[in-house]
Amino acid sequence: MEETKPLTNPELLAAVERMNREQSRESREAVLDLVISTARFLAPVTITPAPGADAAAPETTIQFQLLPNQMNQPFFPAFTSWEELRKLCGPKNQQPLVLSFPDYAKMVLQDGRAAGFVVDPFGCCLSFDRAMTEHLVQRKAEQSPKKP
Repeated sequence: MEETKPLTNPELLAAVERMNREQSRESREAVLDLVISTARFLAPVTITPAPGADAAAPETTIQFQLLPNQMNQPFFPAFTSWEELRKLCGPKNQQPLVLSFPDYAKMVLQDGRAAGFVVDPFGCCLSFDRAMTEHLVQRKAEQSPKKP
């Protein structure tokens, strides 16, 4: 796996740890605010053709992975670091894209197969179903400065 840029989310992970410890509304809200505003995630994808394989290829396709939860509902995985991503794919070469909440929200709301997205499915395992994703889109819009 080729790590081109380090990606970490220490502020989000600290907030998740605090949320798990305190179990308060304030700590949950802090996590949600970080997810929708500043967090960046690694999204495992399959790029066809592989980068550098055929520079003359007319079309490149990007396929996002879906992981089933305990009820076999498919979720887009969102990893907070390369270390968390390796829990899925091990040392094999993985082609991730760096995405933010708006990217995941768009995928969840446009892809009828997806039940939502999950942050660090083999770690803190924060799941956001379709309804919660819609709520967070609205919340982000309310927080964004209005354009004249």
